[in-house]
Formats: sequence, C-alpha cells, structure tokens
Amino acid sequence: MKQITFGTLKSYDDLHLILASKEIGSPKEKKNTIPIEGADGELDLTEFFGSVKYDNRTLKFSFSSVAYPFADHYSMVLNALHGQKVHIVLDEDPDWYYVGRLSVSPYTSDKNIGKIDIEADCEPYKYKKNETVVSETVSGSKTIVLPNSRKRTVPTIKTTAPMQFTFGGRTTQVNAGTFLIPTIELAEGNNEVTVTGTGTVTFSYREGGL
Repeated sequence: MKQITFGTLKSYDDLHLILASKEIGSPKEKKNTIPIEGADGELDLTEFFGSVKYDNRTLKFSFSSVAYPFADHYSMVLNALHGQKVHIVLDEDPDWYYVGRLSVSPYTSDKNIGKIDIEADCEPYKYKKNETVVSETVSGSKTIVLPNSRKRTVPTIKTTAPMQFTFGGRTTQVNAGTFLIPTIELAEGNNEVTVTGTGTVTFSYREGGL
C-alpha cells in the first residue's frame, strides 16, 4: 500500500489513514517585468539575480479511514500533524523529501468511512534525502566535477591542507579546515572546480529539484 511519510509518521502504519488521492503542485515562478513605454513588450528581469525564483508549492493528500471511534482517531491525527512543519516523503519518490507546514481538514464521514484531507504549504524545491559528497585527492592541479540538480547551492568544503580554488573565473586561497566559499555557487548540471594544492578535498551539498 502506498503511503506518505510526515516527519517520522507513516500515513497508514502509524496514522491508520488510507491514501485515496494526492496532488503535487508546481511552484509558481516569480516574474519581474517592467513595461517599456513607446515600445512593444516588456523588459523581463526575472533572472536578473542569476536564476528564476519561486513561490511556495502546495501538496494535497486525501485519505479514507475506518478507524473507530472516529472522534478519537481524528484527534490523534490532529495532535500528530496539524500545524507541524515536517519533511514529507512519497513512497514512489523515496530519495527526495519536501519541507512544509501541514493543515488537517475537518473530519467527514459517509457510510462509516471517514475522510480527512491534509494540505502542506511547502518550500518550492524538493531535496535529496542524502547529501551529495565528492572527495578527491589532489597533488598539483586537478579539475573536479560537481553535479547538481536545479537549485543553486554553495557546497561545504573540507581540506586537509592549504589549497587554491578556481571557479567561474575567480580564485580563492584557503588554509586547511572546513568552510564555505560564496563564489562557488553550483548551478544545474556539471560544475567544474579547479583545485590546486596537495591533500584531500571534500565537497558536501544537498541537491534540490522541482
């Protein structure tokens, strides 16, 4: 049976809810346009800051229930979920999770079958459950490829020795340690970072997709 995991709770195993339907909404893009006086069309500044930004997205789940007494079951679901901000995982997409705040609908029943809807106001991106980790040994100069999904992200970098990083035409020198380099912002696709030095470097980051 397909289930939805809300935080640590599974919709059927823990909450005794039978999934009837689901709707995964898409996030609306934040458009930024300026009318051009005396000319056709508009000036589109949507990607002025480097990438398209999005509003939150809505996830909707409809459940049935045969648990009895209905009032006790509904109270249990409310106490567990209503108003909570949780990670949401779909059984058919187990390697990714959404982050959202839950709202539980009023409880209705028809011929002793209860019905509960759960709506989640979620961040626009879903996230990989496991961080992407790329670790390489460097001796001299080496180009390292960092794959990334849709959401731009700045990786956490750990080095065992002083190293130099070149990315997007900018070079940064660092000592051994763990740090962020804001200029190394990974875009969608394969990102090439040239590392110069002698030692081990590890990049860690969480990918986000639509």
